[in-house]
Amino acid sequence: MVTSRLYFVLFVCISSAFTSGLTFGFSSATTLQIYFDSTWIAVFAGLLNAGGIIGSLWSTWLIRHYGHCLTLFFSYGLSVIGWMLLYFSSSAVYERYSPTVQLVLGRLITGLGCGLTLTTNVIYIYEIIPSSWKVLMGSLFQVGITCGIVADYALAIFLNWDTISLVFALVISFVAVLTYMLPESSEWCVKMGNLQSAEASHYWLHGNEIPFKQNGNNLTINGNVSHDISDLSTKSYTGSFHVLNDSKSKLRTIFILITFQQLTGMSAIIYFAESVCLFGGLVSYQCGFKMGLCLFISSIVSVFVVRKFSWKKLLLVGAVILALSHLWFSLTVSQTETSMSSMHQVYLIVFVITFACSWGPLPLLIALESFPIINRNYVIKSSLTVGWTVCFFVTFIFEPFILWTSVSVLFGIFSLCCLLSCVYVYFHIPDMKSMNTT
Repeated sequence: MVTSRLYFVLFVCISSAFTSGLTFGFSSATTLQIYFDSTWIAVFAGLLNAGGIIGSLWSTWLIRHYGHCLTLFFSYGLSVIGWMLLYFSSSAVYERYSPTVQLVLGRLITGLGCGLTLTTNVIYIYEIIPSSWKVLMGSLFQVGITCGIVADYALAIFLNWDTISLVFALVISFVAVLTYMLPESSEWCVKMGNLQSAEASHYWLHGNEIPFKQNGNNLTINGNVSHDISDLSTKSYTGSFHVLNDSKSKLRTIFILITFQQLTGMSAIIYFAESVCLFGGLVSYQCGFKMGLCLFISSIVSVFVVRKFSWKKLLLVGAVILALSHLWFSLTVSQTETSMSSMHQVYLIVFVITFACSWGPLPLLIALESFPIINRNYVIKSSLTVGWTVCFFVTFIFEPFILWTSVSVLFGIFSLCCLLSCVYVYFHIPDMKSMNTT
């Protein structure tokens, strides 16, 4: 049974994804406002991803011991601390026009909070939504994240980076207040053996009879499956890895798919949107906002696209378009005529629209469709960790690599990676489509 409270939970979770988008888009505005050199630009971008890796890996341990809601509160607290450190570091940074210890620490902590928030948020929502909403929710997460990114680019037009940091701290505090109203996942309560809390949580969300009953030391779920309560607390976390030992090939395929997702170059464009716009002879702030707005709108469109078309075909077509777009940009980026600058704007728009409708949401959705529920938390955590790790290397070397070679060479490499991803998908990804059309 779908209730208004369940829709409220979805709104809060999408708002949480919005806060992650704010974190992703912050690098672009900041690096141009402070005029970091290429080394510090790489470090500043890398710190976010390093924190994200730690937060993602830490998430399931915290969830297992403290639950989803407390873990989310903790992650929001870290994020607020990080943003406030960035805010209070501004005076010293403006004096030196280079990073300070406080700014570096603030960026690392915001990354830690973002990684923890993102992973916990995804795990939590997939434990409480109906199975028919799984694909829809995966697409809506992308909408929330891209909304945060475009908000970041918009604020950068009018505000300095330190003021933006303060605004973000207030926004995350508000989302934390909304999270306080959420119930714990009834699935987690059952795993912890707390059936009374599970019953209350399930009734709050769905307003109907609970699908599990206790009979001695056994738990009957949906009237026909019995479980030993003493085993439930470990099955979804520590036990997942042992189950996945029988599916290592499938898991490796997902990890490679996530890797190619980052190698499309989208993460570099998001982190350094205004720099990429300058490479194309465009006004950085205006171009960044237009690109972010197109990314957000196309993410909304993707909610319908990924539920209608074959996922393999979307990945194949998307990879080809991304490869051709990168190749065209790499061949023309040195031309700065006004007419060519307009074409570079078209390149960015085509690129973000294509990514949002293919390689943006689909790798994680394919991962969720490929494994049983008992492996869900492990797959989510592992997939996001791989994404953070590859993103770390891509964003860390972006600016230094351009200095060592050129913009044309780097985007030519992105084009080659997109072509390789197309070949990999063709041979290794099954032709699948959303099984849920609700």
